[in-house]
Amino acid sequence: MVEGLDGAATSFDVRLPLRPPFDGAGLAAWFAARAVPGVEHVDGTVWTRAVRCAHGPGVLSADLGDVTATRLPARLHLADPRDEHAAVGLVRRLLDLDADPSAIDAHLAGSMPALAPLVAARPGVRLPGTPSLAEALLWAITGQQISAAHARDFLVAATDLLPEELPVPLRTEHVTRLPVDPVRAAAHAESWYRGPGARRRTIQTAVPAAPPETDDVDALRARLVSMPGIGPWTAEYALLRGVGAPDLSAPRDVALLSAARDLGIADTHESLVAALRAAAPWRSYAVMHLWHHAAGMPRPSRRRGPTDRR
Repeated sequence: MVEGLDGAATSFDVRLPLRPPFDGAGLAAWFAARAVPGVEHVDGTVWTRAVRCAHGPGVLSADLGDVTATRLPARLHLADPRDEHAAVGLVRRLLDLDADPSAIDAHLAGSMPALAPLVAARPGVRLPGTPSLAEALLWAITGQQISAAHARDFLVAATDLLPEELPVPLRTEHVTRLPVDPVRAAAHAESWYRGPGARRRTIQTAVPAAPPETDDVDALRARLVSMPGIGPWTAEYALLRGVGAPDLSAPRDVALLSAARDLGIADTHESLVAALRAAAPWRSYAVMHLWHHAAGMPRPSRRRGPTDRR
């Protein structure tokens, strides 16, 4: 448990460099749809979430719609000022601020003409990150074959079961606790996860064994899919969000296929994977465009989440 602090926390107001364009509204919508109450909050385009840093907890906040020239204003509210540098890096990772959107957008529009209208309507799409690969893996396994809202409900249950309150000096009106520790959540999955038993066992075994984060995405993917219960979709979703891997296709995702059919890109999972090869080395950004498009489409009467077959 996180103990209370004596005295006030330290706040840093920073202006983070980025290369425009920047689709902050898309990031805000993504985070809002998955926000665990008390841990993360989105008000319009103002995003706030609690995080774990090396020397104590912190709360990060940024107005994702307030991009002035090439700088994003953000606030770091930290229990320990020694975490300032790492917290800046974490914000950059969560918001994909190191992307080169002009190059990515030009490549996607040229290599996949069906995506060109989406790119024009939503320039500067970014990959929404998580603080760790273990957290991304927890979300990915929990979210197999169900909607994002249903997956969030499970994570809310885990967070309620294993609460870690923020010290009073760090709390905001809406952010009052830390995200559930993925390893603790896995150890207690029997108490909060109400899905298939095989998937619960995967949570219990795979999340604590999440590999150390490296730049070798191929090696990480191979390590993940070697684990029982982890197929290509789960591995690639976790890597897209957990390490910001730029060139993944999230195979067999039902929402992606629905968007691809609507745009005339593909009509089967296999043909979609083939079509997305043209977007390399930026397939993850093509996937984000399709997910954003799917989120704006009318919902079918019965909606299934992603599939993950090995």
